Amino acid sequence: MPDSQTRSAAFVRGFFTFLESQKVRSAVLHGGEDGFERELSDVDFAVDAETFANLPKLIWDHCGASGWLLCQILRHETTAAYFVCTDANNPACSIALDACSDYQRNGTTFIRSEDLLENRRLLPWGGYGLPAAMELRYRFAKAAAKHKDSGAAALEFQAYPEEARLDCEAWLAERWGIPPTSWGAADLATAFATIRDKSNPRPSLTQPGAASRIISRILHPTGLVVIASHGDYDACSDSLERAFGHLHFRRFRKAANWQPGMLRDLISSTLIVVPEMNPIWRRILPVDCVHVADPVSPDNELAVWLHERCKRRDSI
Repeated sequence: MPDSQTRSAAFVRGFFTFLESQKVRSAVLHGGEDGFERELSDVDFAVDAETFANLPKLIWDHCGASGWLLCQILRHETTAAYFVCTDANNPACSIALDACSDYQRNGTTFIRSEDLLENRRLLPWGGYGLPAAMELRYRFAKAAAKHKDSGAAALEFQAYPEEARLDCEAWLAERWGIPPTSWGAADLATAFATIRDKSNPRPSLTQPGAASRIISRILHPTGLVVIASHGDYDACSDSLERAFGHLHFRRFRKAANWQPGMLRDLISSTLIVVPEMNPIWRRILPVDCVHVADPVSPDNELAVWLHERCKRRDSI
């Protein structure tokens, strides 16, 4: 197993045992029985609403104790956020801790946090996961909300015991008005469509906290412009893409120069690498959205810079 994979697994296991040591209940939403000893990019988990509000500080503290850096926080729901953590010695080694309290999509609550955290089951390495019945509810809701292929879902759901499927059928009938049907691909596709029809197709501004979250993303974009004006621009941009383009940012863009139309890219969490930038734009853009690449060690230096940006933005 690659050393980076071993370190990532140890970091994730340590995080959940750290939460338990702080009297914080958490639950991995699916998988985790193997202690994350596999190729890993993100881990979905649930906590209660009070803990969710304190996660930046909790994750910061665990990173500090583990030789890692909290580099990016992407808030994609009022009850969900994506925390990207990076090995301080190897920025290409990163993990996203994808947290939620209530499981929501576009403001529609599918499963409440108190239900997700009820009857947690102990995993072999000391953390906790969902019982099979609740895990199936979660995966069913997620598959519907994210337009998952019903054929692939049918194969995945076959692995769950009969009692878990019966529980899910009862939940579907009570919560969504979907009568019991088969677990074949065609019936799953119909059930997924019904759930989507009864939920919000896009983010709802009427949800408490939604407007402030959107305004915050506009005023403090999670994207970044990196000016690679020293040395080999192509080599620098390629290195930054390998280290940060797959988790820290939703998109990567390499451009000959900065254009005003890229403001939307900044708001949509894009890492933009340019060889130069007009000084006027450097004064106009938020100071924490423009970074000059270090000519010697651009990856490590940017990881530390993003870490410090998190600290400033979340007052950790």
